[in-house]
Amino acid sequence: MESGGAESAAAAVIVNAVQVRHDRLRGTRVDTTECLGLPFPECQPPLTKDASDIVQFKALADATDAAVQAYDDLLTDTLTAPPAACITGGVNIAGQLVNQFYAVVEFDNAGLHDPDFDGFRIQQDGFYMIGGAVRMTGLAPVNTNLRIEPILNDEEFSSRQGPAFAFTTPASEDICWSDGGFFRAGDLLYTRTLHTGNPATVCSYTSRFWILQVIANV
Repeated sequence: MESGGAESAAAAVIVNAVQVRHDRLRGTRVDTTECLGLPFPECQPPLTKDASDIVQFKALADATDAAVQAYDDLLTDTLTAPPAACITGGVNIAGQLVNQFYAVVEFDNAGLHDPDFDGFRIQQDGFYMIGGAVRMTGLAPVNTNLRIEPILNDEEFSSRQGPAFAFTTPASEDICWSDGGFFRAGDLLYTRTLHTGNPATVCSYTSRFWILQVIANV
């Protein structure tokens, strides 16, 4: 039984080798490159130049053309329409540490807005610029050192930015901010503010949050 199994396996190998050679002679099967999977023609004895060479070269040309076009489309999209979004919102709330809420999507060309978590959900690995602005009313003109920090996956990944500038007319504290980093698909970004004023006072916040992919990691 063992000898019969070995002979069957050997016979299968021989049949497969004959089929591979037959396919190559007919031009119906060629090897492909490991990186992009592009087919390439090959000539092994006793293969001689015949019509199958033309079929193989045409397959290589077609695959190369498709790969170059796909890369060109990717570059065009990256330069003219990179993933970007902007959301706005507001909330009336007491407390010194406040997660900002965003309910309005101004634009979003890549499905970045995550309404369940009031932030952005990264769709593609890459380097991104982020930023925005916050206005808080309810405590000004007293300066309460309003600051904002971006949060990545519920963790602080950068320094707090601020303090805000306190205005008397209107009575508000305003801050603009920007940051950047390398984020991976699935990462969640949102924002949190902090002030040193009376935590029992209900303050009104209006916020803007934007994101722009600078370099895609492909």
